[in-house]
Amino acid sequence: MYYIEASKETPLVSLNLAKGVFLIDGDCISESPDDFFNNISNCIEDYSNNPCENTILTINLGGINISSSKFLLNIIYQLENIYKSGFQVKIRWVYKNGEDGNYELGKDYSEMASIPFDFIETVENFVSNI
Repeated sequence: MYYIEASKETPLVSLNLAKGVFLIDGDCISESPDDFFNNISNCIEDYSNNPCENTILTINLGGINISSSKFLLNIIYQLENIYKSGFQVKIRWVYKNGEDGNYELGKDYSEMASIPFDFIETVENFVSNI
């Protein structure tokens, strides 16, 4: 298990290596995300040596900057290598309705990688809209 609490600039990261259930949830807006993402990347690299039959990464971003988006794409490519080795891998991309930027980023990533993407729309401020 690899777990990092969310901060103002970095998302919560939960990698359940025994079950192949991964989550990145929150803002990715650090101006120097190298160490943060390199630790995740190293963990996934180790996982790729003996992955679960099914791996699911759920990505629920608040905001993301350019430097973080490159690292996130690298993680998707690491999972793509597992997928190309014959394992089931899926990305669940969560976005809020009305947030075209996050949806478009997910669509761009889905076109750059061969992993199946599920797009999950959530409603922002759902309770206040009732």
